[in-house]
Amino acid sequence: MNRWFILVLVFAALVRIVYQDGMLSYGGSFHNGSDSGKYLVIAETIVEHGTFGRTGENGVEPEYNRMPIYPYFLAGVFEIFGEGNLTAVARVQIVVDLLMIVGLALAAMAIDRRLVIPTALIAAVIPNFLVHVSYVLTENVFLLFFVWGMCACLWAIRGVRPATLLLAAGICFSLALYTRPVMMFFPPFVVPTLAYALVSGGSARLGKALLLAAIPAVVMIAAAAPRLAAHKAEFGYAAFTSQSGTHIVKWVYPCLRTPWSCSSHGEAWRENEPIISARMDTLTEAERENPFTRDIIRREVGAERIKELGLVQIAKGMIIGAIKNTIQTGVYETLTQFRQANTFLSAMPGSSMGERVANFIKINRDHLFMGFWVLAQATLLLSRLVQLVGVAGGLTNRAARPMTVFLAMTFVYFMAINGPIVNPKYRIPAEPALIIFLAMGMQWIIYWIAARRVRESGRVSGD
Repeated sequence: MNRWFILVLVFAALVRIVYQDGMLSYGGSFHNGSDSGKYLVIAETIVEHGTFGRTGENGVEPEYNRMPIYPYFLAGVFEIFGEGNLTAVARVQIVVDLLMIVGLALAAMAIDRRLVIPTALIAAVIPNFLVHVSYVLTENVFLLFFVWGMCACLWAIRGVRPATLLLAAGICFSLALYTRPVMMFFPPFVVPTLAYALVSGGSARLGKALLLAAIPAVVMIAAAAPRLAAHKAEFGYAAFTSQSGTHIVKWVYPCLRTPWSCSSHGEAWRENEPIISARMDTLTEAERENPFTRDIIRREVGAERIKELGLVQIAKGMIIGAIKNTIQTGVYETLTQFRQANTFLSAMPGSSMGERVANFIKINRDHLFMGFWVLAQATLLLSRLVQLVGVAGGLTNRAARPMTVFLAMTFVYFMAINGPIVNPKYRIPAEPALIIFLAMGMQWIIYWIAARRVRESGRVSGD
């Protein structure tokens, strides 16, 4: 870390401030709609009543659906800067983002010190980060905890105080879990990957590696246990959250059913609602008031409908979802934030691709923001090729291989857990690995070009 890194952080802060001010000048808002509202109502209840819950017609009701850390973060900002001050939230999230970039740069340093500045620069300008630092959503805070946990794991793989760092990683991953429940299934992925990486990196033999690798998972399970026990005691279910069922029925099933567009979303909800209602009618009044009973019924209906699709359609939906999640630029959301028309290529009329492209160019000739979208989309697709070079280079380099495998695992995990649901925000947890892979790929390409020039100059001098 040197003065150049400090300059990158200053640059990142300025980019975020300019982006947010520009968004406001175009009539945009830090409030993205229903998703932001779910957290704001809890934060306001915390400020006004000191209770983690939501205020409704029946007064203050406890909250079992959302995770607590982000609402408390919002409540803290409101206590300092005034209730409902979303601009203050967005500005504080810039600070959170900068701390995340520091952790990401340190993670890259575990692989190669020369990756620090490129990694930080990429993180400073990546559209997905700019978009979500400017929304009242969990992604920004979640990423801070996850990246620092990932950083601790990479340095542990290097053999630097592995037990201590893996304990710290477990704490960070637990904080990420209490920010977004997407981390619920992370332990089975992290244990074997860490064990392999520790053995492959020479930090520990297999037995010790397995014990060390279990540390983050054990910490996460221990952190989740009080919430699970409380829900078991009160409702009879050791469930972490009551949002899984709605998620499966409302998003996972329809996106598997029509994977390219998720166009059956409304239709599927209308089909499933009477099924769910009929099953709810068979419950006692106490059971209907139990949020986890309702959640289980939705999960059951969602699972049944998914099974009806068949293995081929399920596999197709998962693969298409992962591909689309990987190749969709965050500028997709920028147009929404800046209140611009979303005249994407996919929405163009035409009987052939050539006709659709011609219509796209015609309609968007004077649309500056769509020009940015085209540039961002092309850059993203190019970056994916460079990232493949980075992964290949990391796997062929013995020293970098353990860290490369760990980073690849995080990407695979989040793509798998998101399933067929396509939105740049669902790729946010996978971005840290992708950013480091991009920096690695650029480094390998530069080395290859330099080596080729040396070989060519040697041949010339030999002639």
